[in-house]
Amino acid sequence: MFHTLKTMEQIQQIYLNSLGITFYWEKEEGIIPSRIQVIFKEIGLFFTIAELKDFNYLIDESIAKNSCCENCSLKNANCKFLLKTPLYPLDLSVSMDELKEIKDLVNGTLFKIQMEIYFNGEGKN
Repeated sequence: MFHTLKTMEQIQQIYLNSLGITFYWEKEEGIIPSRIQVIFKEIGLFFTIAELKDFNYLIDESIAKNSCCENCSLKNANCKFLLKTPLYPLDLSVSMDELKEIKDLVNGTLFKIQMEIYFNGEGKN
């Protein structure tokens, strides 16, 4: 179901959009399904599934907190907002456009992971 890309090490792509990519690292034993590499802009984050779900919540929180400028035409591309991460000492400065793309990246990744869990578990005949 996932596409495999070749790099210095093997990776198994989970999701890709215009801002970034998520994937599993592959080792000799196979993929490492308990950790997801998330790369966007020049940032790489290595999350567990629980941390990725926490990050999704933090993204929603940031979108809600910063939606007060809805009428500002410069908000989406020019203004920067603070995006907290599950990695306590690390916060990111992103535009609303970037925040929406990060949201898509995380949602798409979580959806694909849930589909894989379903197809390989209870949905398997």
